[in-house]
Amino acid sequence: MVNTAKSDAERSSEVVRQAVEAMTGIEKSSGQIGQIIGVIDEIAFQTNLLALNAGVEAARAGDAGKGFAVVASEVRALAQRSADAAKEIKTLISASTDQVGQGVTLVGETGEALTRIAAQVADITTVVSEIAASAQEQATGLHQVNTAVNQMDQVTQQNAAMVEQSTAASHSLAQEAEELSRLIGRFQVGETAHQAPPARAPARTSAPVAQMRTVSTGSGAAARKPEPQADADSWEEF
Repeated sequence: MVNTAKSDAERSSEVVRQAVEAMTGIEKSSGQIGQIIGVIDEIAFQTNLLALNAGVEAARAGDAGKGFAVVASEVRALAQRSADAAKEIKTLISASTDQVGQGVTLVGETGEALTRIAAQVADITTVVSEIAASAQEQATGLHQVNTAVNQMDQVTQQNAAMVEQSTAASHSLAQEAEELSRLIGRFQVGETAHQAPPARAPARTSAPVAQMRTVSTGSGAAARKPEPQADADSWEEF
């Protein structure tokens, strides 16, 4: 759209330039018409003088010049009306020339404004091109962000599925723990009955105490030999 506006502004500048040239041509033509009107005015003035002179000569001629005097009078009237019309046309041409001059000035200013507009539109085109490039980069970034969000969504769904599985496993484990607790509750681990005390072992008799006695050897050294001491009741001597 900005490129189209730029093209339209450039075409408008060209149209205004052509309009300025046309106005300049009209101004020149108006000047030439004014000159022609001046010539017509001069011709009417000269015709009026000639008609006046013809009237004078017809008056001098007397009765023979009466018809010529009437013709001269009519010619003089036509010349006067032509002069008046030429003056009015000259006045209108002068006004038109002034208006055409003002139009040329205004069209020239319009052309300059359109030229500035075209330059500004060119600057806007550059800015819009940069904005379009930035928007393209942002679109690419948003596409990447969208891809990342989709991946995060998939991971989140996987995590949700795993959480659901973990929740189901937790519920199953809780039920199994309750069942295990119920089964363990069947066993009695404490003492529930009084047991008879164990029988006392019979008292042992005192073991014989061996006494050491000295035995002489051939080497002259004395060696101690144990001598058994018999029990008073049931032990015999070794």
